[in-house]
Amino acid sequence: MPNQICPLCVKQASVIVPSDGMFMRFVECSTCGRYAIDMQLADSGFDEANDKRHVLSYLTRGESDAGRFLKIKVDNFKAMIGSVPDETPLEKLDRVLLLYSKTQKWADQYVELDFNANYPLVLARDKEEFQALKENLVQQKLLQATSDRLARDWRIRLTPDGWKRAKEIAKLQGDSDQAFVAMWFHDSVSQAWTDGIKVALEATEYKPLRIDQVQHNDKIDDRIVAEIRRSSLLVADVTGQRPGVYFEAGFAKGLNMDVIWTCRETDIGTVHFDTRQFNHIVWREPTDLKLQLADRIAATIPGRRIDEARLGRPTTPRP
Repeated sequence: MPNQICPLCVKQASVIVPSDGMFMRFVECSTCGRYAIDMQLADSGFDEANDKRHVLSYLTRGESDAGRFLKIKVDNFKAMIGSVPDETPLEKLDRVLLLYSKTQKWADQYVELDFNANYPLVLARDKEEFQALKENLVQQKLLQATSDRLARDWRIRLTPDGWKRAKEIAKLQGDSDQAFVAMWFHDSVSQAWTDGIKVALEATEYKPLRIDQVQHNDKIDDRIVAEIRRSSLLVADVTGQRPGVYFEAGFAKGLNMDVIWTCRETDIGTVHFDTRQFNHIVWREPTDLKLQLADRIAATIPGRRIDEARLGRPTTPRP
Protein backbone atom coordinates (compact mmCIF):
# COMPACT_ATOMS: atom_id res chain seq x y z
CA MET A 1 0.00 0.00 0.00
CA PRO A 2 1.70 3.26 -1.12
CA ASN A 3 1.74 6.37 1.02
CA GLN A 4 -1.62 8.09 0.49
CA ILE A 5 -0.02 11.49 -0.10
CA CYS A 6 -0.07 13.50 -3.34
CA PRO A 7 3.58 13.81 -4.51
CA LEU A 8 2.89 17.30 -5.89
CA CYS A 9 1.06 19.17 -3.13
CA VAL A 10 1.92 16.75 -0.29
CA LYS A 11 -1.70 16.52 0.87
CA GLN A 12 -3.91 13.50 1.54
CA ALA A 13 -4.93 11.84 -1.71
CA SER A 14 -5.98 8.53 -3.21
CA VAL A 15 -2.91 6.75 -4.62
CA ILE A 16 -3.25 3.52 -6.58
CA VAL A 17 -0.58 1.14 -7.87
CA PRO A 18 -1.90 -0.86 -10.84
CA SER A 19 -1.88 -4.62 -10.46
CA ASP A 20 -0.38 -5.13 -13.93
CA GLY A 21 3.11 -4.22 -12.76
CA MET A 22 3.26 -0.77 -14.38
CA PHE A 23 5.86 1.48 -12.78
CA MET A 24 3.29 4.22 -12.36
CA ARG A 25 1.06 5.45 -9.61
CA PHE A 26 -2.34 6.94 -10.28
CA VAL A 27 -3.22 9.84 -8.01
CA GLU A 28 -6.58 11.45 -7.33
CA CYS A 29 -6.15 14.68 -5.37
CA SER A 30 -8.69 17.39 -4.55
CA THR A 31 -6.02 20.03 -5.31
CA CYS A 32 -3.99 18.61 -8.20
CA GLY A 33 -6.70 16.54 -9.85
CA ARG A 34 -6.23 13.13 -11.39
CA TYR A 35 -2.85 12.21 -12.90
CA ALA A 36 -0.24 9.46 -13.25
CA ILE A 37 3.34 9.66 -12.01
CA ASP A 38 6.46 7.48 -12.18
CA MET A 39 7.03 5.59 -8.93
CA GLN A 40 10.60 6.87 -8.90
CA LEU A 41 9.43 10.47 -8.87
CA ALA A 42 6.65 9.77 -6.39
CA ASP A 43 9.10 8.16 -3.95
CA SER A 44 12.27 10.23 -4.39
CA GLY A 45 10.99 13.69 -5.32
CA PHE A 46 11.99 16.15 -8.01
CA ASP A 47 15.53 17.10 -6.94
CA GLU A 48 16.32 20.67 -7.98
CA ALA A 49 12.79 21.11 -9.38
CA ASN A 50 11.10 20.63 -6.00
CA ASP A 51 10.22 24.33 -5.81
CA LYS A 52 8.44 24.03 -9.17
CA ARG A 53 6.00 21.29 -8.19
CA HIS A 54 3.19 23.85 -8.14
CA VAL A 55 3.68 24.24 -11.92
CA LEU A 56 3.00 20.53 -12.33
CA SER A 57 -0.05 20.92 -10.07
CA TYR A 58 -1.26 23.69 -12.41
CA LEU A 59 -0.87 21.39 -15.43
CA THR A 60 -2.38 18.28 -13.86
CA ARG A 61 -5.34 20.18 -12.44
CA GLY A 62 -6.11 21.81 -15.77
CA GLU A 63 -5.98 18.51 -17.59
CA SER A 64 -8.02 16.74 -14.92
CA ASP A 65 -10.72 19.40 -15.00
CA ALA A 66 -10.88 18.86 -18.77
CA GLY A 67 -11.46 15.12 -18.30
CA ARG A 68 -7.92 13.94 -19.06
CA PHE A 69 -4.87 13.03 -17.02
CA LEU A 70 -1.18 13.75 -17.50
CA LYS A 71 1.55 11.17 -17.09
CA ILE A 72 4.49 12.69 -15.23
CA LYS A 73 7.67 10.76 -16.00
CA VAL A 74 11.35 11.02 -15.15
CA ASP A 75 12.13 11.96 -18.74
CA ASN A 76 9.37 14.55 -19.26
CA PHE A 77 8.63 16.40 -16.01
CA LYS A 78 11.33 19.04 -16.57
CA ALA A 79 9.99 19.72 -20.05
CA MET A 80 6.50 20.07 -18.59
CA ILE A 81 7.76 22.61 -16.07
CA GLY A 82 9.69 24.44 -18.78
CA SER A 83 6.58 24.68 -20.96
CA VAL A 84 5.02 27.14 -18.49
CA PRO A 85 6.84 30.51 -18.40
CA ASP A 86 7.56 32.04 -15.00
CA GLU A 87 4.88 34.56 -14.10
CA THR A 88 5.14 37.79 -12.14
CA PRO A 89 2.74 38.58 -9.27
CA LEU A 90 0.95 41.00 -11.63
CA GLU A 91 0.24 38.18 -14.06
CA LYS A 92 -1.01 35.97 -11.24
CA LEU A 93 -3.30 38.78 -10.08
CA ASP A 94 -4.86 38.72 -13.54
CA ARG A 95 -5.38 34.97 -13.24
CA VAL A 96 -7.16 35.35 -9.89
CA LEU A 97 -9.43 38.10 -11.21
CA LEU A 98 -10.33 36.02 -14.27
CA LEU A 99 -11.05 32.98 -12.11
CA TYR A 100 -13.50 34.95 -9.96
CA SER A 101 -15.10 36.51 -13.07
CA LYS A 102 -15.72 33.03 -14.52
CA THR A 103 -17.12 31.76 -11.21
CA GLN A 104 -19.47 34.64 -10.48
CA LYS A 105 -22.64 34.26 -12.57
CA TRP A 106 -24.76 37.20 -11.36
CA ALA A 107 -23.91 40.80 -10.50
CA ASP A 108 -25.15 40.51 -6.90
CA GLN A 109 -23.66 37.06 -6.27
CA TYR A 110 -20.85 36.44 -3.78
CA VAL A 111 -18.68 33.41 -4.53
CA GLU A 112 -16.36 31.42 -2.32
CA LEU A 113 -13.25 29.67 -3.60
CA ASP A 114 -11.34 27.26 -1.39
CA PHE A 115 -7.73 28.50 -1.46
CA ASN A 116 -6.37 25.11 -0.50
CA ALA A 117 -8.12 23.27 -3.33
CA ASN A 118 -7.88 25.89 -6.05
CA TYR A 119 -4.48 27.58 -5.84
CA PRO A 120 -3.11 25.56 -8.82
CA LEU A 121 -5.74 27.18 -11.06
CA VAL A 122 -3.98 30.55 -10.74
CA LEU A 123 -0.43 29.14 -10.82
CA ALA A 124 0.06 30.13 -7.18
CA ARG A 125 2.78 28.45 -5.12
CA ASP A 126 0.35 27.53 -2.33
CA LYS A 127 -2.88 28.60 -0.64
CA GLU A 128 -1.12 31.46 1.16
CA GLU A 129 -0.03 33.03 -2.12
CA PHE A 130 -3.56 32.65 -3.52
CA GLN A 131 -4.97 34.41 -0.45
CA ALA A 132 -2.39 37.21 -0.68
CA LEU A 133 -3.23 37.77 -4.35
CA LYS A 134 -6.94 37.96 -3.58
CA GLU A 135 -6.38 40.40 -0.71
CA ASN A 136 -4.37 42.60 -3.06
CA LEU A 137 -7.26 42.70 -5.53
CA VAL A 138 -9.61 43.69 -2.68
CA GLN A 139 -7.24 46.52 -1.76
CA GLN A 140 -7.25 47.65 -5.42
CA LYS A 141 -11.08 47.68 -5.24
CA LEU A 142 -11.31 45.17 -8.10
CA LEU A 143 -12.86 42.61 -5.74
CA GLN A 144 -15.32 43.27 -2.93
CA ALA A 145 -15.38 41.05 0.16
CA THR A 146 -18.25 40.43 2.53
CA SER A 147 -17.94 42.08 5.92
CA ASP A 148 -17.30 38.71 7.57
CA ARG A 149 -13.53 38.57 7.18
CA LEU A 150 -13.25 35.87 9.82
CA ALA A 151 -14.66 33.38 7.31
CA ARG A 152 -12.13 30.85 6.06
CA ASP A 153 -12.18 31.99 2.43
CA TRP A 154 -14.00 35.32 2.34
CA ARG A 155 -16.95 35.41 0.00
CA ILE A 156 -16.12 37.67 -2.94
CA ARG A 157 -17.68 39.43 -5.90
CA LEU A 158 -16.26 41.67 -8.58
CA THR A 159 -16.68 45.43 -8.46
CA PRO A 160 -17.56 47.37 -11.65
CA ASP A 161 -13.86 48.19 -12.06
CA GLY A 162 -13.11 44.50 -11.55
CA TRP A 163 -15.46 43.51 -14.36
CA LYS A 164 -13.89 46.11 -16.61
CA ARG A 165 -10.38 44.86 -15.88
CA ALA A 166 -11.42 41.21 -16.35
CA LYS A 167 -12.81 42.07 -19.78
CA GLU A 168 -9.54 43.80 -20.72
CA ILE A 169 -7.50 40.77 -19.60
CA ALA A 170 -9.69 38.36 -21.56
CA LYS A 171 -9.31 40.52 -24.67
CA LEU A 172 -5.52 40.63 -24.29
CA GLN A 173 -5.33 36.87 -23.87
CA GLY A 174 -7.50 36.31 -26.90
CA ASP A 175 -10.91 34.70 -26.84
CA SER A 176 -10.56 33.16 -30.28
CA ASP A 177 -9.57 29.64 -31.28
CA GLN A 178 -7.22 30.99 -33.92
CA ALA A 179 -3.58 29.89 -33.69
CA PHE A 180 -1.03 31.90 -35.63
CA VAL A 181 1.82 29.88 -37.16
CA ALA A 182 5.15 31.63 -37.69
CA MET A 183 7.51 29.57 -39.84
CA TRP A 184 9.77 29.52 -42.88
CA PHE A 185 7.77 29.45 -46.13
CA HIS A 186 10.04 26.99 -47.92
CA ASP A 187 9.46 23.67 -49.67
CA SER A 188 11.81 21.91 -47.24
CA VAL A 189 9.34 22.47 -44.39
CA SER A 190 6.07 22.38 -46.33
CA GLN A 191 5.20 18.93 -44.95
CA ALA A 192 6.02 20.11 -41.45
CA TRP A 193 3.08 22.47 -41.95
CA THR A 194 0.61 20.24 -43.80
CA ASP A 195 1.29 16.95 -41.96
CA GLY A 196 2.61 18.29 -38.67
CA ILE A 197 1.66 21.70 -37.26
CA LYS A 198 -1.68 22.08 -39.05
CA VAL A 199 -2.90 18.62 -38.03
CA ALA A 200 -1.82 19.07 -34.39
CA LEU A 201 -3.61 22.41 -34.11
CA GLU A 202 -6.81 21.08 -35.66
CA ALA A 203 -6.67 18.02 -33.38
CA THR A 204 -6.56 20.36 -30.36
CA GLU A 205 -9.52 22.45 -31.64
CA TYR A 206 -7.56 25.40 -32.97
CA LYS A 207 -7.99 27.11 -36.32
CA PRO A 208 -4.44 27.32 -37.71
CA LEU A 209 -3.49 30.42 -39.69
CA ARG A 210 -0.37 30.96 -41.79
CA ILE A 211 -0.15 34.47 -43.18
CA ASP A 212 0.96 33.42 -46.68
CA GLN A 213 -2.33 31.56 -47.09
CA VAL A 214 -4.55 34.54 -46.19
CA GLN A 215 -6.04 36.61 -49.02
CA HIS A 216 -5.78 40.36 -48.29
CA ASN A 217 -4.99 43.78 -49.76
CA ASP A 218 -3.27 45.18 -46.66
CA LYS A 219 0.37 45.99 -46.01
CA ILE A 220 1.75 42.59 -45.00
CA ASP A 221 3.27 43.76 -41.68
CA ASP A 222 -0.03 45.32 -40.63
CA ARG A 223 -1.88 42.14 -41.52
CA ILE A 224 0.55 40.00 -39.52
CA VAL A 225 0.13 42.18 -36.43
CA ALA A 226 -3.66 42.19 -36.80
CA GLU A 227 -3.86 38.39 -37.11
CA ILE A 228 -1.55 37.80 -34.16
CA ARG A 229 -3.78 40.08 -32.06
CA ARG A 230 -6.80 38.00 -33.14
CA SER A 231 -5.09 34.77 -32.04
CA SER A 232 -4.81 33.12 -28.64
CA LEU A 233 -1.78 30.94 -29.41
CA LEU A 234 1.31 31.25 -31.58
CA VAL A 235 3.43 28.35 -32.83
CA ALA A 236 6.92 29.48 -33.82
CA ASP A 237 8.96 27.00 -35.87
CA VAL A 238 12.46 28.48 -36.05
CA THR A 239 13.79 25.99 -38.62
CA GLY A 240 15.75 28.06 -41.10
CA GLN A 241 16.27 30.86 -38.54
CA ARG A 242 14.03 33.38 -40.31
CA PRO A 243 14.04 36.84 -38.67
CA GLY A 244 10.32 37.26 -39.28
CA VAL A 245 9.54 34.21 -37.17
CA TYR A 246 11.44 35.67 -34.22
CA PHE A 247 9.69 39.04 -34.68
CA GLU A 248 6.23 37.45 -34.72
CA ALA A 249 6.97 35.29 -31.68
CA GLY A 250 8.37 38.29 -29.80
CA PHE A 251 5.29 40.35 -30.62
CA ALA A 252 3.05 37.56 -29.29
CA LYS A 253 5.12 37.30 -26.11
CA GLY A 254 4.66 41.04 -25.64
CA LEU A 255 0.91 40.46 -25.72
CA ASN A 256 1.30 37.84 -22.97
CA MET A 257 0.22 35.16 -25.45
CA ASP A 258 1.27 31.52 -25.15
CA VAL A 259 4.07 30.77 -27.62
CA ILE A 260 5.17 27.20 -28.40
CA TRP A 261 8.61 26.90 -29.99
CA THR A 262 9.54 24.14 -32.42
CA CYS A 263 12.65 23.40 -34.48
CA ARG A 264 13.92 20.66 -36.80
CA GLU A 265 16.67 18.61 -35.20
CA THR A 266 19.24 19.63 -37.82
CA ASP A 267 18.74 23.32 -36.96
CA ILE A 268 18.51 23.28 -33.17
CA GLY A 269 22.19 24.10 -32.76
CA THR A 270 21.71 27.47 -34.50
CA VAL A 271 18.71 28.69 -32.52
CA HIS A 272 19.10 32.35 -31.60
CA PHE A 273 20.79 32.95 -28.25
CA ASP A 274 17.95 35.08 -26.87
CA THR A 275 15.41 32.27 -27.24
CA ARG A 276 17.47 29.23 -26.19
CA GLN A 277 16.04 29.39 -22.66
CA PHE A 278 12.63 28.42 -24.05
CA ASN A 279 11.80 24.73 -24.25
CA HIS A 280 11.74 23.88 -27.97
CA ILE A 281 10.02 20.86 -29.46
CA VAL A 282 12.82 19.22 -31.44
CA TRP A 283 11.44 17.18 -34.34
CA ARG A 284 12.78 14.92 -37.07
CA GLU A 285 9.73 14.14 -39.20
CA PRO A 286 6.29 15.79 -39.60
CA THR A 287 4.59 12.91 -37.76
CA ASP A 288 6.98 13.34 -34.83
CA LEU A 289 6.25 17.08 -34.82
CA LYS A 290 2.49 16.47 -34.98
CA LEU A 291 2.41 14.23 -31.91
CA GLN A 292 4.80 16.31 -29.81
CA LEU A 293 3.00 19.56 -30.62
CA ALA A 294 -0.44 18.19 -29.75
CA ASP A 295 0.86 16.92 -26.41
CA ARG A 296 2.61 20.24 -25.67
CA ILE A 297 -0.56 22.20 -26.44
CA ALA A 298 -2.57 19.98 -24.10
CA ALA A 299 0.07 20.39 -21.37
CA THR A 300 0.40 24.16 -21.82
CA ILE A 301 -3.24 25.18 -22.35
CA PRO A 302 -5.47 23.60 -19.68
CA GLY A 303 -8.85 22.58 -21.04
CA ARG A 304 -7.64 21.77 -24.56
CA ARG A 305 -8.79 18.33 -25.67
CA ILE A 306 -6.88 16.17 -28.15
CA ASP A 307 -8.92 14.50 -30.86
CA GLU A 308 -6.79 11.36 -30.97
CA ALA A 309 -8.60 9.99 -34.03
CA ARG A 310 -7.85 13.16 -35.99
CA LEU A 311 -4.29 12.99 -34.77
CA GLY A 312 -4.07 9.42 -36.06
CA ARG A 313 -3.00 8.02 -32.70
CA PRO A 314 -4.90 5.19 -30.98
CA THR A 315 -6.59 6.16 -27.74
CA THR A 316 -5.28 4.78 -24.45
CA PRO A 317 -7.88 3.31 -22.07
CA ARG A 318 -8.16 5.26 -18.83
CA PRO A 319 -7.13 3.31 -15.72
